[in-house]
Amino acid sequence: MASHTIEEKPSMIDRLLNGLKEIFAPNLVALTGAGILKGIIILLLTFGIIQPETAEQFILYHIADAVFYFLPVLLAYSSANVFGANPVLAASTALFLVHPSFTEAATTMSGDFFGIPVTDHTYVSSVIPIILIVWAQSYIEKIVNGILPKIVRGVFGPVFILALTGIVGALLIGPIGSFLGNMLGVAIGYLSHYAGWLVNAILGGFGMFLIMAGGHYALIPIATQNLAQTGAETLMMPGLLPGNMAMAGMALAIALRTMYKEYKSYSISAFVTALLGVSQPALYGIAVPIKKGMIAVIVAGFLGGLYGGIVGLEGYALSDPGLAALPAYISPDGTWSNFVHALITIAISFGVAFVMTWISFKPQDELPESEIHEITAE
Repeated sequence: MASHTIEEKPSMIDRLLNGLKEIFAPNLVALTGAGILKGIIILLLTFGIIQPETAEQFILYHIADAVFYFLPVLLAYSSANVFGANPVLAASTALFLVHPSFTEAATTMSGDFFGIPVTDHTYVSSVIPIILIVWAQSYIEKIVNGILPKIVRGVFGPVFILALTGIVGALLIGPIGSFLGNMLGVAIGYLSHYAGWLVNAILGGFGMFLIMAGGHYALIPIATQNLAQTGAETLMMPGLLPGNMAMAGMALAIALRTMYKEYKSYSISAFVTALLGVSQPALYGIAVPIKKGMIAVIVAGFLGGLYGGIVGLEGYALSDPGLAALPAYISPDGTWSNFVHALITIAISFGVAFVMTWISFKPQDELPESEIHEITAE
């Protein structure tokens, strides 16, 4: 009797990670280049080779920052290819959502759009909202193309698809995604008053998901206000530092364990940028496609954040939480205990992520060569 093997369906988490992997893979070459350039800028500023508020700093910074600022446009195009939507129309909708005039107006505009309230939100550098909007566009296209006669579909189809996607995205789906991300950020800010040690642990382990949802913007006013009132903040700098360092430890372990030269080179560059506080290349190019790497980052970031929260780690300036920002952890009163706690937080986060990834990553966990070529653009 012939035996039949039953293939297990991938779990919801696996499907989600696979979808994110397909969406981000085509964009990683730009994210990596921009991430490394940001790291170089940080080093140039740290060593006084270039000065803040100069043309050199302005041009270099905006070359790198443009990739992150307009990330929704890149994601819209690649998401459309995954969901079967028109990529040019998807990118056009994203351009509308990050248009400087719309971004400025959306944060101050009051009133409604034919009875639908216009809410306060921004899509700059966001991830989840634009993916949901393009997913909705794929269904809008099917409906519009199914209703319009073929003779006028080529002319009026793009009109209705672009208008409907933009309206639904700006007034419904986008605000829902932004609201959830902002509520998460506000909840974290609220908890920081009552259980700061737990908030640091949560941010350390799960801050990458907060960033993907765009919720980290809700933390900036809280951190800025704390700095202005007390001269120190215990939210963003101490909370996001462990996650970045865990990303660096995980990326280095993958760089040493993988057998593929291209992926080894990519992982080394992601390791360096994460050390400097720019974790996106490590997140989207390693942690998302390699589930064991993501688990290591979550555990290590949580433990590092837990230590930082228990000892009351503080930051005395806002910067990308990384090695180049270490002076921001030196107390203005001249004591070194807070700086030492920052070093221990880094050691815990980096070390645990490195060891966990080194032990758990096996040859069967290697990504397919085709996927590696797509990630590394080689």
